[in-house]
Amino acid sequence: MGILLALLCLIGTACSTTDQHTKILFEDPRGTVALQTMSDRSIQATHPITLEPTLLARLLRGIEIQEQGHGLQKYLAGPASSVPVFSDDQIRFLAPLLAEGLRTAVPDQHIEYRVHTTLNGSMFESSTTETTAGTVYVYGRSLYVTLSQYRYSPTRTNMNLNDMSNRSRSPDSSGLLNRIVLFTPSAADRSDSYDPPEGGKSTDRFLAIDYQMLQHTPAATATGQTAPTRESPAGTGASDASTQTTEALAQREAEIHALKDLVNKNNSDVETLRKELQSVQKQLGNQPPQPDSPKRKPVPQQK
Repeated sequence: MGILLALLCLIGTACSTTDQHTKILFEDPRGTVALQTMSDRSIQATHPITLEPTLLARLLRGIEIQEQGHGLQKYLAGPASSVPVFSDDQIRFLAPLLAEGLRTAVPDQHIEYRVHTTLNGSMFESSTTETTAGTVYVYGRSLYVTLSQYRYSPTRTNMNLNDMSNRSRSPDSSGLLNRIVLFTPSAADRSDSYDPPEGGKSTDRFLAIDYQMLQHTPAATATGQTAPTRESPAGTGASDASTQTTEALAQREAEIHALKDLVNKNNSDVETLRKELQSVQKQLGNQPPQPDSPKRKPVPQQK
């Protein structure tokens, strides 16, 4: 009985220690967001801090993962295209919760996130749940993101271990072997300037993102998109539009010259009329004066 009580005490102590180091902010079937004490005591994060959920959504949307080939496959197939780590639903779930975590965390805590995706099975396969997990904290002007699991599924891992070609490999509980993590836009990526936090696993993937630069980067640039080019009327190309502009300018210039000619012509007509008027006035001034009208003699009065 004494041994059993001692074991229960040890279990209770371990649970209370876990509770002391982890504070769950939100948990449901979609995932979990919690505050967790960092194992690396040398890190003092810039917490608490207020960052908008829209900015954190851009951060999550910019994280991508790329499969790395090995052996001859790496040289024959070339680099694989990168894909987003988080779906739109996961971003809508995580962004406000991460913002709340950063707002309430203290300097020795980071925010632990975990999202689940359940894939429906078929007639021959049972449904499976994939897990993507990691941590986030802020130091200075950078957001430090660790990806510790990517679409990890215990069912899929066990199936791979049953494959004869994979039996010599150790099980991958991270889903990150032979994969690298990228960020778009790359101008905000500061990962090469910092070392990953101590105490992590060799499979962990680490990013350091300048959130101030990300905040001031246009959204179109942040997603690697460019503004659509507006076509000219009637589907004309750039050269046709330029030709039309030149013709319009030439026509306008011709109209201006025509107006100038008309004004000059009117001025000339006015000047001609003025001269003719002066001539008429001069001619009238040179004519002899006309005699007065004959005066009627007065009629004599009768006496």
